[in-house]
Amino acid sequence: MNKNLNFLLFLATLAMIFLVLIILVIKNDSISSNEGKSTPKQQIANWALDYVGTDSRKVTDPIKIAILDSGINKKHEEFNDLTFKEYNVIAPDDNITDDFGHGTAIAGIIAAKGIKTTGIIQNVQIFDVKVLNEKGQGKIEDVVEGIEWSIKQNVDIINISFGFSSDKAELKSAINNAIEQNIIITAAAGNTLGLTVDFPAQYNDVLSISSFDEDFKLDPFSGVGKIDYSAPGVDIISTDNKGDYSTFSGTSFATAYATGVIATILNDPLMRNSGISKENLSNYVVKLGENQQFGDGFLTLKKEKVEELLNEKELD
Repeated sequence: MNKNLNFLLFLATLAMIFLVLIILVIKNDSISSNEGKSTPKQQIANWALDYVGTDSRKVTDPIKIAILDSGINKKHEEFNDLTFKEYNVIAPDDNITDDFGHGTAIAGIIAAKGIKTTGIIQNVQIFDVKVLNEKGQGKIEDVVEGIEWSIKQNVDIINISFGFSSDKAELKSAINNAIEQNIIITAAAGNTLGLTVDFPAQYNDVLSISSFDEDFKLDPFSGVGKIDYSAPGVDIISTDNKGDYSTFSGTSFATAYATGVIATILNDPLMRNSGISKENLSNYVVKLGENQQFGDGFLTLKKEKVEELLNEKELD
């Protein structure tokens, strides 16, 4: 009798742990609505932006960034003067809406115009490629089609703030085609609770991005393993699909910060002509920890300031 009771208690404990993990995974990469309300024209405090920096120069043609995601609410006040081109892979005859609320946040991190929050780079054209549905789910074939369309648009960067748990030959082929056209691809390492990195981030020539918090601690949800760089991804502010501003967490949003920094580097005419390499990116990287967690380090436009902050936190 006691053995049966102990076994039942063991099963109940396992079930409780499993339920907690599910709740945490659902919560991660999520939104806290209306976080950070402010009066008009007043900037919302955002630690991540303070760590990364911004670029308002218009010294080259606009940097073309394809955001493969759930769509973008292009009526948001932060996007009024932003140039968009869109392609709805899921429903080609329909205008794009962001029912899931993910792509709008990615776009805001990269290119918000500065009404209440500022994107990293202003000299940009966004290619809004809808490949995720209202539940945030996507099919491999839709992602492949989105990549192929982006290649035809001659974009400079493709931002993929999501991933798949397994390798797919057709996805790898599309990624390789883009890289052969000198397109930079950034991808989220994945919110895998410290487990393996998602695809396409796991591919060698894709820049895999992990996330960390305000204290430079690795996001416990972030995938580890094949990591190239890291960026802020915990409790950061961006635009939401309701036309407001919200708090977001996850490697998806860290990827957008990395994309913004890389786009800024490309906004330098010399870099635009020579292209991006690990060597010239090293001028914008602060080493944080183990390569399997942070890759080469934090991609930032404020390298000296971040190094000072890091030293201060270590002294504390």
